[in-house]
Amino acid sequence: MISIFGFDIFELGLITILIGFVSYIIILRRIPPNEPPLVPYKYPIIGHTFEYYKDVPGFLKKCREEYGEIFSLYIWGSVQTYVGNEGCNEVFKRNQDFDFQEAFSDIFPVDNFLNRPQHFFKPVIDFTKEFYQDVGRFNELVQNKITEALNELIVDGKLVQPILPTLQQVVAKPTAATIVGKEVCNDKELLNTFAHITSELGPWLSFPPLLNFIYNGLHKRYILYKFRYTNNPIKTHRKVIISKITPVIKKRIADQKEFGNSWERPDDIMQELMEKSKRDHENVDIGWVADFIMCFIFGSVHNTSQTLAQCLFDYINNPEYHKDLIEEAERIHSEYKVLSSEAMNKMEKLDNFVKETLRLNRHDVSLSHKTIAEEFTFANGYQIPKGRIVHVITRHIHHNPIAYGPNPEKFNPNHHAKSPAYRPERHFLAFGMGKSACPGRFLAVNEVKIAMHVILLNYNVRSESGKYVEQKKVGGYILVPDEGLIFEKRKVKTSFTNEF
Repeated sequence: MISIFGFDIFELGLITILIGFVSYIIILRRIPPNEPPLVPYKYPIIGHTFEYYKDVPGFLKKCREEYGEIFSLYIWGSVQTYVGNEGCNEVFKRNQDFDFQEAFSDIFPVDNFLNRPQHFFKPVIDFTKEFYQDVGRFNELVQNKITEALNELIVDGKLVQPILPTLQQVVAKPTAATIVGKEVCNDKELLNTFAHITSELGPWLSFPPLLNFIYNGLHKRYILYKFRYTNNPIKTHRKVIISKITPVIKKRIADQKEFGNSWERPDDIMQELMEKSKRDHENVDIGWVADFIMCFIFGSVHNTSQTLAQCLFDYINNPEYHKDLIEEAERIHSEYKVLSSEAMNKMEKLDNFVKETLRLNRHDVSLSHKTIAEEFTFANGYQIPKGRIVHVITRHIHHNPIAYGPNPEKFNPNHHAKSPAYRPERHFLAFGMGKSACPGRFLAVNEVKIAMHVILLNYNVRSESGKYVEQKKVGGYILVPDEGLIFEKRKVKTSFTNEF
């Protein structure tokens, strides 16, 4: 008989089940008396887990109809609360009671991955808000880099499949230019890190948290063990970043010392980080700078690339909007060869189109927060304990017929007239709301709009099949479809094609 730690497999299995059952009883005993309704389930320990993931939107709709806007489910070894239109605003507004970063850290503990203390990277939000206050100053740079990338990567009439990795490379160029600066933003190895590090982490983090059935939090400990003691994408790409930025940082320090007041300070995030990390006048903590750069990458390239890809598929699926979008692009291009902030503001139809893509391509559940108050009482009287994860049912909010009419599933950019794509609203949570609103949303929206503008002017885009492309849904998540796209050069070329 095979043994582990002195126990045979059968004994170990019984011990595991016993520990899981005890944990299950303890969790249920912690539930306050006036909890949101806990939806009944058939199987102890497993709870709703498998039924939930079998049909996320259908299951949540059924729960909402039977138990109201706020209810709880037992999933992956813990009770979790779900809120829709009622309750979500309380979660976003009560910063002293709910914390988005605490919940995100349970899923993606970047502090631990980079061997830093807890909350080490909290300043990233303030850094981003501060640096991208005037995002318009990067429009020309973003325009140039996106045009360069499209000219390098898109071949006339050739199938691009899958589309997402190519668009990650497209978005990586302008993002790298604003983060690490012009000196190194074209380095192929570094661009590969910007483009693909987040995707490469997927297989490391996608293992289902089955261990939480035994003990809540055991899965996180397993993930941290893997990252600490095995070679992984974070270790590999961190070395690349340090090797590429070190000579640039040293040269900047030397140039500043040599030229003094006449030195032209680079306008990029790396320079900001250098100045915040300086030990003295001439020494910068390069490891500190590299780790914060990684955090900026995690929060930018992959999400923006996904949105750009989904915009292209929505464009293919809704040809009735082609004429208006192309006419608007040509009109703006005839007036502004370089896209100023004024030009970006005039992209009203494209902005509405992007916002509708963001509305209809959000995951069914998102924007999870952890309860940090000892106990929180909702306006309707329901109470939840400290440590409870609260999920926002984004689908219920983005498909609300009161806000979006009797057919909210239908793609209709006119829902967003006079409402910029970057603006969070009660019925639009693609970028969160309140304190948890994405601080990089202004750059992300600008990058998507500029990329779409350049593509509209220079290419006719179609799917490989020539047919409508369905959304790709996996367990409540909306992903980029697998179907390839074909980009064909338009007969009437614009100066974008060869200008940069």
